[in-house]
Amino acid sequence: MTHRLPFSVLLVLTSVGWLASCSDGEPAPTPGASASSGGAAAGGATGGQGAGGATPDAAGASGGTTGGAAGGAGTGGAPAASTTTGTGGAEPVAPGIVKLGEGKLAESGLTIVSYGGYVNGESFQQDGIVSFNGYQYTAFWNSNRNVVLARRKLPASRGGAAGPWEKFDFTDHRLSADDAHNTISLGVAPGDGTLHLAFDHHGDTLRYRRSVTGLLTDPEGVAWAAASFGAVSSALVGSNTVRLVTYPRFVTEPGGTKLLFSARIGESGSGDEHLWEYDTATHGWSSLGEYIEGTDASMNAYLHGLAYTRGGTRLHAAWCWRDTPDATTNHGLLYVYSDDHGRTWHNNAGETVATTGASFVHRDTAGLSVWPIRQNRGLINQEHMTVDASGRVHVLLSHLPDGEADNANFTSARSRSEFFHYVRDTDGTWTRHGLGLRVIENFRGKLAISSTENVYAILPDLRIAGASPIDGYATWTLLDDSDAGRFFSDPLIDAARLESSDELTVYYPQRSSVNIWGLEYALQ
Repeated sequence: MTHRLPFSVLLVLTSVGWLASCSDGEPAPTPGASASSGGAAAGGATGGQGAGGATPDAAGASGGTTGGAAGGAGTGGAPAASTTTGTGGAEPVAPGIVKLGEGKLAESGLTIVSYGGYVNGESFQQDGIVSFNGYQYTAFWNSNRNVVLARRKLPASRGGAAGPWEKFDFTDHRLSADDAHNTISLGVAPGDGTLHLAFDHHGDTLRYRRSVTGLLTDPEGVAWAAASFGAVSSALVGSNTVRLVTYPRFVTEPGGTKLLFSARIGESGSGDEHLWEYDTATHGWSSLGEYIEGTDASMNAYLHGLAYTRGGTRLHAAWCWRDTPDATTNHGLLYVYSDDHGRTWHNNAGETVATTGASFVHRDTAGLSVWPIRQNRGLINQEHMTVDASGRVHVLLSHLPDGEADNANFTSARSRSEFFHYVRDTDGTWTRHGLGLRVIENFRGKLAISSTENVYAILPDLRIAGASPIDGYATWTLLDDSDAGRFFSDPLIDAARLESSDELTVYYPQRSSVNIWGLEYALQ
């Protein structure tokens, strides 16, 4: 079933013009008030929760409709930082999408299935596709097990034709394991125009490389070739080898002069989150240190995201805990933020709770839990978090709905799990609404935000649903499922392009195919 809500300004747009051929060289409710969900299917959530409020287990309370959490109370939160923008967007409108076109960005993507998915297209790639300075960049593993980098010139105006994909592969390194954790993440440092890559990790020594200066800021003048990148390095600071790396992610700091790098150091069920910072003035990295502790308690944090307020300078982190390597022990929704680029961390109520490299966020840190979710609820780790221009934090999670009993068999629990949208308003109050849509295996989705601050869930099997701030995101509507059945693994999105143009690129591997597609949408 497909429900499209076209809007007049988009009806005249033409296809974005992806090339089909390419050679792979390769305000929220008042706390305690009702917050119904009129999801894409029947069901909803009732009630909101203030941070730290005494509410039933959001994934295990008895009764209720699909996605329901009984209403709680308590404001709990600190006021929004002055670094957030005011209202954030245009006048509220109903969510709507128009598909502009699609095309192949790869024809030789690696198709080995591991942990249920492909190594190309995993939710924890931050970022797997990203735009900067009029170009779009992406990466994938090809069938030769090499990293391929690709770029294309974006159209100067909405609806114009994009340029062809230009590609090259790095032949000096081959994928070390048939492991879907070993993804590729890209980082953009505008201050010196460098492109950064971290790749091929699951408890491994760091594999990192960086481009020459000016590659991104002078794309016509600097060669788009492997020769424009340095050798693979196992160190960021001096010759200090970084070991036991998993889930590397880059975050460009506001202003573009610095770039953050985060990674888990350790292993599943026993790992710590660490931060480094790249300075474009010195072209060098410094270690900020550990910020989330897990190994001492034999657990680890699985980040749903590390992101700045859109257009602001507050850095947010949301995660779940895992107590053992078994995914059934995933639990909770935890949250902190930083106003000094990851050096000092505050809990939901605004209390200072950690200093990176000195005192860490840990299991017993006060005020971390913003929504309790028990173990054995089918909660998937590392789904997605993003932040709108008003400073509202949006988290997409999938787990068992309230009416389902605890289930210690993760695969069985996932077969009955559904998607939920958690949102933190600027006063620190959290609410939750069910989308009314089932999960597909262990695949995860993404959240995309338009300039109107409508939120779109880009879900596995390429189902796209939307909700609006008009009613506090209580009503989720399925907007498009016309491509259901075509794709496999997790969809990735280009958040940077979306922020500048309301145009969404979805990167998605085709099921049982070497093809990776880019699908283009305009969002209302």
